[in-house]
Amino acid sequence: MDDVVLDGDKVRLRDWHPSDLGPLRDLLDPGRPWHKTNGPYFGTPSTAAAESTARELTTTKTARPDPRTSLAVCDLSNGRLIGRVGWYWESRQTDWRRMGLAIYDERYWGGGFGTEALRMWTTYLFSRTDALRLDFATFSGNPGMIAVGRRLGFVEEGRFRRARRWSGGVHDAVVYGVLREEWDRTHQQGQGPA
Repeated sequence: MDDVVLDGDKVRLRDWHPSDLGPLRDLLDPGRPWHKTNGPYFGTPSTAAAESTARELTTTKTARPDPRTSLAVCDLSNGRLIGRVGWYWESRQTDWRRMGLAIYDERYWGGGFGTEALRMWTTYLFSRTDALRLDFATFSGNPGMIAVGRRLGFVEEGRFRRARRWSGGVHDAVVYGVLREEWDRTHQQGQGPA
């Protein structure tokens, strides 16, 4: 199968390359600020765990899955690696896929890069699967991810109130989802919420 390369106005989603290892090591560093909003209650990964993830993502595989389970998010203007999109089975038996997005490079927060990346990733997954719905899970301590979902037309489908005690506060766990027909209706040929 050919390499996956998807270009938007600001970002490129593409397959991982061995040359991503160095930049990814830096982005996954346990001291980076993204660890404070992207599931921080699971614990900051150790340097060894970050290295393992970086190596796993950047090792070229002979047979890549279709659809891809993860793509690199890069700044389209300069090719810089800034994050990652991915998905996993919440329940393979019931065909329930859960997505994720992390903009690792804090210099790109608040500039629409995450919104465009999740829009492109959602469109890609709906085009490559027969999924009826897609969703992502986060917590009320990650207002950036919640804003991205709302901006793209994802619906808050679940809120587990006061589910996470974290960092001196209490946060809700939330799930945002979108049905295929909702996505198709609002994102026809690149139109719709952005």
